Amino acid sequence: MPLTATRNSAPLRFAPSSHVMADVGLIGGFLMTWEILQLEDKYNRDQRPFISISRHRISFSASFVRLIGIGTQHRVTIHADDDTMRLGFEFHADEKPHSLALSQDGRSRSKQSGLFCSSHGAVNKFEWVSGITKLSSKDRRFYPKKEGTLWVITLCPSFEKRYARESQNIPRDANGIYRYVRENGQVVYIGRGKIYRRLQSPERLEWDFDVIECSIIDDPDQQIYWEKFWIDKFKEKNGQLPFYNKVSGINSVKQTDDVH
Repeated sequence: MPLTATRNSAPLRFAPSSHVMADVGLIGGFLMTWEILQLEDKYNRDQRPFISISRHRISFSASFVRLIGIGTQHRVTIHADDDTMRLGFEFHADEKPHSLALSQDGRSRSKQSGLFCSSHGAVNKFEWVSGITKLSSKDRRFYPKKEGTLWVITLCPSFEKRYARESQNIPRDANGIYRYVRENGQVVYIGRGKIYRRLQSPERLEWDFDVIECSIIDDPDQQIYWEKFWIDKFKEKNGQLPFYNKVSGINSVKQTDDVH
């Protein structure tokens, strides 16, 4: 006799909930528990105008294109501030030296699609731009502000410098944010301050990790801000602190550079 579902078997339902839900029903006389697949809105329906950066293109969202009234007949000149990790975009109708063409985003089905230009120049020249391309698509979105003739975005430090733990090329006097990563990609610690000196501290000699990834930041307040930013991102994704952050019990906002 073939196995069939009884009338009181629970139907499979999909729910836009932030939690996994479960239905219990009988199939062939056995108690079965169904887990409901959560379908999350990837960007929380964020309709703010944004600029995103990937390995091959800089994209301007449809809402941004509508906001400033540009099209494929315009061009863009990119300005960079290496010290503050900021990019400024100047849009114009005439063809200026070093300007880039704007193309329509063919991936969008909307008649009011976004635009994009090549990102190769910025990605190849600046490590802090190249590092952004390795982040998740959500973390590669930035919200521009108008400053004079430029639309400006501030990029986040993305641990773009990478060294083996035993490397002799780690800058001896560099300050910034850093993270310790195992060979399998697991992040086990996020900290800030004097990158090389903290690596050599006695209590860390027995820590299990293989790679140091860091961003050079001299401003102590910016170190605090971005360390907290990335610790919060880690907690949001993993539901807990990195392993050695938990072990050390460090409160990143209250401690000084020397503690980290």
